Amino acid sequence: MSLSMAELPDGREIHCVNDYEVGFGWHEIVSDDLIERGLDLPADGTYLDVGANIGLFCLRLRDLCPDARIFAFEPMPAAFGALRSNTEKIGGAIQASCLALGDKTGTAQFDHYPALSALSTGDSSVGERLADGLKKLLFGQGASEDIRAIIDSTGAHERLDDDAFIERLFKKETVTVEVDTLDSVATRFGLDRIDLLKIDTEGQERPVLDGIGEDLWPRIRQLLVEVHRGADELTTIRGELEERGYKTTVEDHPMAQGGAPVFHIYARRS
Repeated sequence: MSLSMAELPDGREIHCVNDYEVGFGWHEIVSDDLIERGLDLPADGTYLDVGANIGLFCLRLRDLCPDARIFAFEPMPAAFGALRSNTEKIGGAIQASCLALGDKTGTAQFDHYPALSALSTGDSSVGERLADGLKKLLFGQGASEDIRAIIDSTGAHERLDDDAFIERLFKKETVTVEVDTLDSVATRFGLDRIDLLKIDTEGQERPVLDGIGEDLWPRIRQLLVEVHRGADELTTIRGELEERGYKTTVEDHPMAQGGAPVFHIYARRS
């Protein structure tokens, strides 16, 4: 798949899979003030971006933390192509891997949405819920004024009566990806300290967390976990993090405006 280019609000150009996805993704990242949520971002820290997609979070980290070491993981080949191009442009100490992280090493099948790369997931039910939530936002159901403006800027609202466009937008295909554990990659890259572990894996957050061994947990100072399986999963993961000594804060994800049960957990060592 050939890559597209998109322009950020500040004029910078980035590689992407679909240019109309970039505005929503960038808005989500820059409007989420991690410092306000209780996290700290050392300029020379070590950061892991699990589910990096095209690298927007990596770019934001480089803006905020110019001397950071960043390790980005994205299993979808098309998104990884954009991630690799963007990380090369970002520069500095950054390592991009075409890899999913889970609770064991091997391979797994993912649902890939070519026209909505950010929805790609190893859990079909989560992908369907997210797609349903996005459809509601597209058709104006529950969207806030700022989210509505971002969606309108893509031009998608002008094609909502085009059934072929909507069908293509939510079409999915199966992709087999390589899977490794956080324990394994931490050993491979010699990570003795992780200042922030960000997990955005569209329903695979549980396997990613289960791939962290007891020796690795004390080296993880902070986490940002996007939870896609609803309130019960949120309560479980939040409780487990607090039992490990983290202080947590929870916020709704912008997708929740469309009815998708998506939350952010911000966790830091007490």
